[in-house]
Amino acid sequence: MSIINRFLLLLLSLTGIALSGAVLAAAMQVLPENVWLKQLHFALAQKETLVICVAALLICLKLLLAVFSRKPGEPSTSKGEYVIDAGPKGEVRVALEALRSLADRMAREVHGVRDANVRIKAKNPKEGEASLSLDVDLTVGREADVSLVAKTLTDRVQEHFRRTMALEDVPVNVVVSEVSDVQPEKKHRVV
Repeated sequence: MSIINRFLLLLLSLTGIALSGAVLAAAMQVLPENVWLKQLHFALAQKETLVICVAALLICLKLLLAVFSRKPGEPSTSKGEYVIDAGPKGEVRVALEALRSLADRMAREVHGVRDANVRIKAKNPKEGEASLSLDVDLTVGREADVSLVAKTLTDRVQEHFRRTMALEDVPVNVVVSEVSDVQPEKKHRVV
């Protein structure tokens, strides 16, 4: 949901809460009947009430259409499992987090890489072949040749995926977001 739709939903929710509270107060006779009836007659006679009602109606219609709209293209996910092999005897699946973790470790092993952040996308269309892609965000040192680092990383990941999981030509999109001499923090493993 977009930020605009979230904001409109917030306004609509707050308005609904306020109206519900006013109706509840009138029903429980917390507000005297003559007070809220006079206020209601006054509000209905104003032009601003009509404008506010039309705006609320348009907001409601926009949010209703947003509920049923679908983005064009194939859905992609970064959680779950990826089917490597499927046949009449069953399927072989690998957790996407395991693939992401493996690519992350391989990226950190490339000479010149200070830090890496790997995102994985799996697309599973209803018909045809499923596809898998990796987005790798790197921090490299000043001494590193960026094109060599990207080529080495891409070759290693593709070769490892080909050898261990029979995944051919997995696209690896490498983005160097920072060049730094700061050494990465060593992560301590708990055994």
